[in-house]
Amino acid sequence: MLTHTLTVRRAPRRARIAGIAGATAACNAALAMALAAGLGGCANGGGEVVAITTGLVIQNATVVNTANDDLQRGMAIAIDGGKIQRIAPVGQLRAGGSAQTVDATGQYLVPGYLDMHTHALADASRNPSPWPMLIAHGVTGIREMNGSPEAITLARQLNADSAAGRVLAPEVLQVPGPMAGGPATAQAAAAQVRQHKAMGASFVKVVGASREATLAILAEARVQGMAVAGHLPLGLTAVEASNAGWRAMEHLGSGLGLLLDCAADGDNIRQALLRGEGAKPPPTPLFVLTPNLFRALDAPFYQRAIQSYSASRCQAAAQALVHNGTWQVPTLIRLRTMAYSDAATYRSDPHLRYVDKTRRALWEQLGQQYASTVPAEAAATFRQHYALQKQVMLQFKRQGGKLLAGSDLGGIWIIPGVSLHQEFAELAAAGLTPLEVLQAATLHGAEFLHREADLGTVAEGKRADLVLLDANPLDAVANLGRIRGVVRHGRYLPQAALESLKDGVAQAQARAPLQDLTAALDTGHTH
Repeated sequence: MLTHTLTVRRAPRRARIAGIAGATAACNAALAMALAAGLGGCANGGGEVVAITTGLVIQNATVVNTANDDLQRGMAIAIDGGKIQRIAPVGQLRAGGSAQTVDATGQYLVPGYLDMHTHALADASRNPSPWPMLIAHGVTGIREMNGSPEAITLARQLNADSAAGRVLAPEVLQVPGPMAGGPATAQAAAAQVRQHKAMGASFVKVVGASREATLAILAEARVQGMAVAGHLPLGLTAVEASNAGWRAMEHLGSGLGLLLDCAADGDNIRQALLRGEGAKPPPTPLFVLTPNLFRALDAPFYQRAIQSYSASRCQAAAQALVHNGTWQVPTLIRLRTMAYSDAATYRSDPHLRYVDKTRRALWEQLGQQYASTVPAEAAATFRQHYALQKQVMLQFKRQGGKLLAGSDLGGIWIIPGVSLHQEFAELAAAGLTPLEVLQAATLHGAEFLHREADLGTVAEGKRADLVLLDANPLDAVANLGRIRGVVRHGRYLPQAALESLKDGVAQAQARAPLQDLTAALDTGHTH
């Protein structure tokens, strides 16, 4: 056990620490806890001062409670061993010895942001990797959506290296197995679930499955105690999938997705598409980068869904999903970049300096192709669809549904870190309050992962993955981007260090050669 100096003096008044367990505990119990946590001293409701001699002390911060709109002003936060050891009114924790002090006067402390839909591990071995940009934008945890045995092993190693301080990266919160479904029979689909559990997958991700295979996956997942997430199959309504145990719907179902449950003509549209009357995906994997490029033949079906949209049907569907505890990971920024693939705002984004030349060239070529090959009427339909998707998402939220913030890192115009903040802006534009956006990026991720004990709020005993902001995030969503510092596993990175991370990425991308674009077109390059 470490030995620390104890310095005690009486404070002029009794302090109250809202929402912190043990704040009124007896002095001897608090002392025992403090020594066990590596803190020297006893700070109880009487206001004695505790000398912190190791780790990090953030002084005079306003702690934002993500569970509500409570602000605890003038707080000191002691961090050691990668965890928050103590929170007390400023003046009750005094840094000394080797402890680092951060003056957070006028600043706001929130949990680290969780990007709950990424395809980042594919680029883990690239130089630079996505990690510097994610950390620089306050992203301390990611939910990976590309799965394989190799990805599962890589995630475990990355987390171990990050915890040991060998690499600066977000925690990989979940990794699925390989995408389940496809042309599999019910028996083969059930076997996929068992295989995914055996390889240590966090959940089963479904893409492109038939109705029969999807129901078999959901049934076997219940037996195996695994969650199912992914793209809604065309053969099931959202309510059917939810009733069968679907845990999280990505991209509002993907494609027409949830909108078919909200449209009076939805069943007819579904049957027509199942008969093969719509567009066929091309053989190249590039269609995943900007799918609307290849969906022009689907535009009439999208228009039918838009024109027959029913708010009452949508409300009923949302109520069913909420009742079943089905989550949504809307990735609005990803849906927007698909509908606006040729938009100047993305093609001239100054943040593109953080993207390698080959990827930028590929995105530019796809943007030009979108502008030249997607008929104007179809493009307008896809943009109307995006506007309606925001309404559908808000309907779900207003019925009490839980949302997770995710960027879908890997798609066209999606830049590590940057795009999660663009997602925040899209969520706000759709009607979410600043608190609701903050919760989607923090608290709800912890709830979804069943990790409320160590993530989602700034509280004693929780992981020291934090973001320090220059302005109140409850006043405006844009304030989530006014980052003064980031704490990752107890390590504090001030604003200068974060800017250095971004500059290093920009410089590395500027030095990297432009690769053969034909090869990139053949492989998809980014997904």
